[in-house]
Amino acid sequence: LFGAVKILMSTSPNKFAGSLANSVQKGFTDGSNYDSYRPNYTDEAANEVKRMLYSDTQFDSGMTVLELGAGTGKFTQKITSKLSDTVTYIATEPMSDFLKILKKNCPEVETKQCATEKLPIDDGSIKSIVAAQSFHWFSTKTSLDEMHRVLAENGNVGMVLLWNFNDRNVDWINQLLNRIDKNRTDPCRYHGKEWKTAIDAHPGFMFVEQKITQGQVFKGDVEFMLRHCSTHSGLQKLEEKDKETELDEIQVDTAVMMSVVEESVRTTEVVVSESAVVLLTDEVGAAELM
Repeated sequence: LFGAVKILMSTSPNKFAGSLANSVQKGFTDGSNYDSYRPNYTDEAANEVKRMLYSDTQFDSGMTVLELGAGTGKFTQKITSKLSDTVTYIATEPMSDFLKILKKNCPEVETKQCATEKLPIDDGSIKSIVAAQSFHWFSTKTSLDEMHRVLAENGNVGMVLLWNFNDRNVDWINQLLNRIDKNRTDPCRYHGKEWKTAIDAHPGFMFVEQKITQGQVFKGDVEFMLRHCSTHSGLQKLEEKDKETELDEIQVDTAVMMSVVEESVRTTEVVVSESAVVLLTDEVGAAELM
């Protein structure tokens, strides 16, 4: 079902970077670069999220959906094109430059600049929460308490979480990602599944369903690959000189690896992205899925 969401726009000038992890503050400042060189989301993944959002048999066509950490709006664009035009969709993002691109990409979506620790949302006013490629950055008890506060008691759906993740079974891709990861100083809660531990420990949520979709092949030449790498927080947060040195070394390594993968064509399947979709409900208890 294709349609537009309500035309609502917030112009909150507040800055919330101080409450965010260091890698977020320093690593997610260039919204344009991120928007250009990060993979999008497949229709299959978006349809799974839609199915989960609509899973309540008492579905309210006028429900309000809240997206947290919407970034530049990559998933926001994809999912809102599939929802009924009676759905109110609110997208939040703490980083100013990302918010600017989000508003440009999604002019008909209500946006708010805020951190998840203090949501400018009324108690019990949200039917469902969505987080795409972001929940691992704010999977804390404080944020989960806030999410629980804004969710309606009869929401039933609770949260739907979504990630694109890299196929580390491809050796050279795994080597490259490990190189980027070594620059992280904050815990990366996605790879270590700390985000799941936080949910397991919270009495307000329980796992219901997990779906792994086929994903997509993300292609590019060496230059494209370098720009993609530069969107990762582990590199983006480095001082400019250190980042240039790291990218120069990655360029040499990548060119060698690509020459082995494809001897004559300087284009390769640089990242194989799959989408993991996890549905949680606003209930007491926890069940093991991952």
